[in-house]
Amino acid sequence: MAVSDSVVIEEDVRDSRRGAGRRFAICQAVYELLAKVGYDRMTMDAIATQAKASKATIYRMWVDKPELVADALKWRFGPTPEPRDTGSLRGDLLALMTTACEITGSEAGEVIAGVMTAAAHDGRLSEALGQTLFQGKQQMHATIIDRAVQRGELTPDADAELLHEVMHSMITGRKLWCLGPLDRDFAEHVVDDVLIPVLTCRKP
Repeated sequence: MAVSDSVVIEEDVRDSRRGAGRRFAICQAVYELLAKVGYDRMTMDAIATQAKASKATIYRMWVDKPELVADALKWRFGPTPEPRDTGSLRGDLLALMTTACEITGSEAGEVIAGVMTAAAHDGRLSEALGQTLFQGKQQMHATIIDRAVQRGELTPDADAELLHEVMHSMITGRKLWCLGPLDRDFAEHVVDDVLIPVLTCRKP
């Protein structure tokens, strides 16, 4: 390898590290501002100031504010984890519900709730969240359904999207209307009285 080639590679590595560092700082700034002022009041100027980056740098990495927020949330929470395999549909659903309730009831849950509320009247934000967060959840729910089908607990026509819709609605409604704690009793109620009956209901 020529000396000039070595210098170019070292410069590329340094540029890559600087780029990763800038992305980390910007995503961190976005999450902190979401927690502090919310989506609607968060401006690109505020993000640039918080991250110590220029707006030009931000717009080189992200097309718009919705895409940036979706990416920042994905960065904050990491890739969607593989759902626990407990050996039964009920166990898998209860593990999923328990984790979802814990997150929803935490500070992070407040941030997510605020962004989801904003998405209700911002089509571009809703689209960006759907392309990042929702797709990951969809795959996780599909994995749980597929395992149950393989065990013989569900029929092949069981609907993973229905699992997401019902579970999300139950948790969001309870939190939004302050109907009670997101505790173990609630998780078991949703699993035993709602999710399993819905998923095991045979279609005509």
